[in-house]
Amino acid sequence: MKRKNGLVVKRMQRFIQLAGIMTCIAAFGTARADASGTSATETRLVMDEVIVTATMTEKSLEDVPGSVEVITAKEMKEMNASTVAQALENSVGLIVEGSSGRVKTPSIRGTRSKQSLILIDGRRMPVGFGDLVDINQIPVTIVERIEIVRGPSSSLYGSDAIGGVVNIITKKPGKKTGGTVTAQAGINEDGEGSTFLGSGLASGYNGRLSYIIAGDYRGSNKWNRTIDDGVDDGDHMRMGTGAGRFILDLTEGHHLSAGFDYSNRNMDGLRYIEGLTRDRDTEDKRLSYYLQYDAKLADNYQAMIRLNRAESTSEVTVDPPTSSAAKGGAKEDALSQAEARISGEPFKNHLVTLGTEFRKEDRNNEPDEDMDHSNSSVFIQDEFLLLNSLYFVAGARYDDNSMYGNRLTPRISFIYDVLQNVRIKGSYGQGFRAPSIAELFVESWKKRGKQVYEPNPNLNPEKSESYEVGIEGEYKNYRGSLTFFRNELTDMIDATYIRSAGTGPMKKDYYTWENISNAAISGLELESSILLPKGFSITGNATWMETENKETGKDLEGKPDITANLKLGYDSSRHGLHANLRASYIGKRFYSAGSSSGYSLFHAYVSKEITEKIDVFAGVDNIFDESESNPVFFYGGTHISL
Repeated sequence: MKRKNGLVVKRMQRFIQLAGIMTCIAAFGTARADASGTSATETRLVMDEVIVTATMTEKSLEDVPGSVEVITAKEMKEMNASTVAQALENSVGLIVEGSSGRVKTPSIRGTRSKQSLILIDGRRMPVGFGDLVDINQIPVTIVERIEIVRGPSSSLYGSDAIGGVVNIITKKPGKKTGGTVTAQAGINEDGEGSTFLGSGLASGYNGRLSYIIAGDYRGSNKWNRTIDDGVDDGDHMRMGTGAGRFILDLTEGHHLSAGFDYSNRNMDGLRYIEGLTRDRDTEDKRLSYYLQYDAKLADNYQAMIRLNRAESTSEVTVDPPTSSAAKGGAKEDALSQAEARISGEPFKNHLVTLGTEFRKEDRNNEPDEDMDHSNSSVFIQDEFLLLNSLYFVAGARYDDNSMYGNRLTPRISFIYDVLQNVRIKGSYGQGFRAPSIAELFVESWKKRGKQVYEPNPNLNPEKSESYEVGIEGEYKNYRGSLTFFRNELTDMIDATYIRSAGTGPMKKDYYTWENISNAAISGLELESSILLPKGFSITGNATWMETENKETGKDLEGKPDITANLKLGYDSSRHGLHANLRASYIGKRFYSAGSSSGYSLFHAYVSKEITEKIDVFAGVDNIFDESESNPVFFYGGTHISL
């Protein structure tokens, strides 16, 4: 126990040192900003951003209960993010994890990737390869902002929202015509892994109909950091995407909207599988489409009805074939969703939201395996003022699932205004994740065919109980927050060893899924930002986290003890010049085979406006070649407004 406590103390010291450095920088910047008389109006821009994910009602960032982060389109551009995975890399309390097949998924507050819910405009997506939603397959061409709600959100969204919710908010059509075109290319320091990207967006309207159409095509070539090892570190990849949004104004306050999202990605690379170097080819296709009706009714009531359909097809082929590919063929996942909700004030100072959802998920494995399950739910939420300075949000959701029965998940949050610009926020909530179709019915393969996972139709949902409390505020050009959180997870679905078969390179270990694990995760999150004179700004965040697998007494695997991000930005509208330097620290991570050391990454970006509608940009990622997997990468390109 002494060793464990000593490790915690060291981690806390490192976190406090990082927090102290960030606070000192921000405090120094505040003094400089005050002396220059810089307007505080600009600091309110992010605070005034409308947030919808946390409560399903529109709120400014300061009025949102709980922990929420917004990543704007401007911030994505200045990171040169072309996918959602890249856009999330510097988020608070979130790490982007890589999985088999180079899938990218978010982990929020130390929870597993499957315990974070991914939405597009509030709509669910089906899982793809590896039983995961790959955010590296979602482009940002049509994205307006990304809202990240940290903490359990099952009281509104049901299953999967144990760690939190990532809601990708896309651009909405309006009464204007225009467009953008982006082209860029890049290559790593070894002259390999060349990439290209071409994307475009067009918007317009015709009478009562307005629309946005977007698409992109990108690709990357193979690269390998270790010569002649028979394995590619980077695959040959080609991906095309398309999206559309349409709004038809019916009458004042009533409109009908529809849209679609499509992507097709192919990846090809060498893998060492079952004692032989083999060519592994994957093809992933996604298609989703929806129809939605929105209405502003009498007495400020608002209603929404939506139908959503999303389909995903994943196919993996290996050449020469392996025994683990014997069950090959395409895996097709589909999700059908119907939702309705209404919000209004039935009583003074009470904003009540009522909603219902029906969802059916299907899995088809060629040649003839068909599986499905369905879920029906209702939820209620009440936002009310208890005192002039004390604001509460209380809600609960009831889910009835065809496989595991019913589940009730409550949540309560509050905001207490200590001063005009200082607030204390807190929340308590429960969450759950239903077992997936793959865990219930489908045999799966990992570790390049060396591990076989057999399904278990008797699994129960994973459950969580979480709470957090934090303080946040603004002073002129400075904004900061500090939040403590703790998650208790029970009935976590883990693999249990059954048997082994074969010998040598053909040996296979067999596992089955069971509800066997309990875990505890606690941590501190710090956010800080400051506008400096002469167009400079500093933003940063840091997360310290302590995890424990209660069955083994050890840390949870792959979760860094500390993560930190710092950005020095420069914006000059007068000179049309925008630049930033970004630094990230990923702390020590525990693995059963041995822990990995922490490392730091540094990136640079600069853009220059050539004309009012044309700008060029360039950048370097991983300047000092510190990444565990990716080498130094150079890129450049242009943005054109039409």
